[in-house]
Amino acid sequence: MLLKDVISLAKYSELAGAASKDNIDAIIAFINLGVLELYKRFPIRTKEYLVTLEEGVTDYPTPDDFMYATEAFGEVPEGYEGSNQPIAINDDDDDRSIFFPDWRTVQIPYSVAGAYISIIYVAKPEGVTVTDAESDTLDLDIPDVLVDCLLSYIGYRAHLGIKSDAQSENNAQWARFERNCRKAIELGVAHSSDSMEMTNRLNNRGFV
Repeated sequence: MLLKDVISLAKYSELAGAASKDNIDAIIAFINLGVLELYKRFPIRTKEYLVTLEEGVTDYPTPDDFMYATEAFGEVPEGYEGSNQPIAINDDDDDRSIFFPDWRTVQIPYSVAGAYISIIYVAKPEGVTVTDAESDTLDLDIPDVLVDCLLSYIGYRAHLGIKSDAQSENNAQWARFERNCRKAIELGVAHSSDSMEMTNRLNNRGFV
């Protein structure tokens, strides 16, 4: 959906009675925060990061757009029947596990020069600006099925920190946001990060 259309929907729905209805800077900030929250909950855009292991090196920088890893795969050893060999993430009980001490680093305790590890990760969304709000072609980087969730989040942010009756509206908007997210999962139109399985979507990377 076009960014300008989302702004228009927000103004005449969740923001209809809010002081920020005509504050485009605030609306853009709410949208960016809302999209980021949705990317935390749903693997909307995934990428592959192929790490080439180096002898004696255990820490490797993650890509600039890295948010969190969903799965990891190692080279397929000779005789292995599957097309990909899953690797555990942040599992102290698994000797082959990889770790993320922070979002900027992937730690691979073992090193075999020339070997590879494939990491599937959720990439962070591109932020939008006030200038973008005037565009007739800029699509917001979320699927249309999650626009209801975003609008509820915008309403929540618009009423956040306001006392009295507005606080009740804030609570209602957050409850609506949570409900819309659950509904998207129940209807099968979106998948949570916990349930995302990439195994069957990966082709053999040519590892031997």
